Amino acid sequence: MLKAEIKNKILKLSAAYSKEMIELRRRIHINPETAFNEFETTKLLYNSLNKKGFDKVNRITDTGVFALLNGNKGKCVALRADIDALPITENTGLKFASKNPGIMHACGHDAHSAMVYGAALILKELKKELNGSVKFIFQPAEEKNPGGASVLIKNGILKNPKVDAIFGQHILPGKPAGKVGFYPGVMMASQDEIYITIKGKAGHGAKPQSAIDPIVIASQVVLALQTIVSRNTDPYEPIVITIGRFAGGTINNVIPDTAKLSGTVRTLNEKLRRNTLKLIERTIKGITQAAGAGYEFRVSPGYPELDNSIAETAFAQNTAREFLGKENVFIGERFMFAEDFAYYLKKCPGSFYWIGAGNTSGLHTSTLNLDEKLIPQGAAFMAFLALNYLNQY
Repeated sequence: MLKAEIKNKILKLSAAYSKEMIELRRRIHINPETAFNEFETTKLLYNSLNKKGFDKVNRITDTGVFALLNGNKGKCVALRADIDALPITENTGLKFASKNPGIMHACGHDAHSAMVYGAALILKELKKELNGSVKFIFQPAEEKNPGGASVLIKNGILKNPKVDAIFGQHILPGKPAGKVGFYPGVMMASQDEIYITIKGKAGHGAKPQSAIDPIVIASQVVLALQTIVSRNTDPYEPIVITIGRFAGGTINNVIPDTAKLSGTVRTLNEKLRRNTLKLIERTIKGITQAAGAGYEFRVSPGYPELDNSIAETAFAQNTAREFLGKENVFIGERFMFAEDFAYYLKKCPGSFYWIGAGNTSGLHTSTLNLDEKLIPQGAAFMAFLALNYLNQY
C-alpha cells in the first residue's frame, strides 16, 4: 500500500473508531484512580484490548497493562500512555465528571490512554503493513515517585521484544486542539523532593532569649535558598527551588522545638542538579550553626531530566508535518515540569511531544476540560508515526 493510501486509511479508521476512543476516555475520566491504585482502569483497558485480538495483552505489575502487535519481521516501537489521576476535586460540571471524591483526571491521562488505545485499534487493522512490532504501554503512577515507568522497566517492559524506539505525547492547554509540538534535547526538568527539619529549643513566647526559635531559623532558610538560584547559579541555567510546606508549632504563645520544611528542586542539567542539592545543605548548615540549632536534611530523588533523542524527535516532527500539515506543527517549549517518560529515554531512543488541548485551564487544575477532538487526531498521528518508523528504519 502506498503511503498516501495508508494515510487516508488511517484517517478513515480514526474517524470510524472516534466514538469508541471518546467513550473509553469518558469511562476512565468518571472513575479516576491515583498512582498505583489504578485497578479498575487497568481492568477496563485489559478487557477492552483483550477483545480485539492482539498478539499479546498482559499486565506486568498489579496496575498497568500492555498490548503487543506483531507485523512482519522488523524492529519494535513502543507507544506509551499514563493512566493515573490526581488528588484534586473536580469542578468542571461535566456529565462524566469524577464520581470519586477528591480525585480527578486533571493532567489529561485519560485522553493519553484513549489516544494510545485508538492508535492500537487503527494499527491492528493495518497489521499486514507493519514491518515490525508495536508495543502499546498503559503505564501506572506517572504522578508519584518512584514513578510507574521505572517499575515497568525493572519488570522488563522494554524487552521481549526489545524496544528500539519509544514515543509518547502529553496534552498542552492553550494550544489548538490536535496540533503537535516538538522539542529536541532536554525538554523537561528533573525533580527531587527535599525534607528539612530545623531543631531548636522550645520556650515560652514571652522569653525568646531562653529558646532557640526554629520558626525564625526556618524562615531564614526559605529566603536563603532562593539566593542559590539568583547568586550561585549561572543565569542561563534554569533552576526552580520551591518550598511548598512549612510546619511548626501548635500554640500561639509557645516557641516549638522543631520546624519542618519540604519542597522540590528542578533543574535541566544533571551536574547542576547534584551541585544544587549540596548547596542547599550547605546553606541550611550555615544558618543553623550560626543560630545554635541543629538540622536534618533528606532528599527523595525524583525523575531525571527528560532528554529527547535528536534523531527520533526530528523524525517525529517531519512525520507530523507530512501527516498533519506544517500548519498543525508548532515549536515545542521547555517546561520545568517533571515526567517519568524520562526513564524510558535513558534506556532507548525516543521522543516525547506536546499535543494541543484547546482553550482550557492549566494542567493540575480542577477545571481542566480538554477539547475531545484532539483524541482521534492524536490517535491517528500516533498510528502513522509508529508505522512510518517501522517502515523506514
